Amino acid sequence: MINEKNIEATFCFVDIAGYTALTDTHGEVTAADVIADFSELIMLSIKPPGQIQELIGDCAFLVFPDPFIAINALSDLYKVIANRSNFPIVRTGLHHGPALLRGNRYFGSTVNLTSRVTAQAKGGQILGTKQIVDILYQVGNFNIEVEHQGLVSLKNLSQPVDLYEILLSGFKHEYAIDPVCKMQVDKRQAIGELHFNGDKYWFCSLSCVERFSKEPASYVRVDSSKK
Repeated sequence: MINEKNIEATFCFVDIAGYTALTDTHGEVTAADVIADFSELIMLSIKPPGQIQELIGDCAFLVFPDPFIAINALSDLYKVIANRSNFPIVRTGLHHGPALLRGNRYFGSTVNLTSRVTAQAKGGQILGTKQIVDILYQVGNFNIEVEHQGLVSLKNLSQPVDLYEILLSGFKHEYAIDPVCKMQVDKRQAIGELHFNGDKYWFCSLSCVERFSKEPASYVRVDSSKK
């Protein structure tokens, strides 16, 4: 008989933003190397009592006792990634609530909502629900900043969800983002740089430079006020 119990925890998904673009631009070998590095970084950053529930491809499903432990682990992960050139950015979603633990798998709407929140996040973002922020504020003096994103409609949910961006203290992104493949690029060592619509972009490879030069509007939003 499979053991099961009801638990309460902080659930978290971290995935690589732009992994499809990366694979399309740099090929399967580079994509596989990135997945191997991503897995290694997850395993180095997530320590007990945090738990790596699943690590499949470009996505990690993590479980923590509470939001504080989750944020500490994510801070370690994001800082390592931020200082890693030629590595893609990641995005994260967080939610806290009840779930059913059957065997070694978690079930319930809390897990499903966490996945939807992650899909809403942009590259580099950590998005959390009101439940996450309320727990953080209960203690106070926690070394983070929070920016309210408002009520957001999420896929397959009948009601919008109140979301917040969690800004890690001391976190500084040192690299530009290649608009083609979404890799982090050290500006001092970039293979190329181009100007478009009043902005400057840096690239990790000549293939990204070539793709961008042919169709720049396909990779970045065009600000009509700059025309």
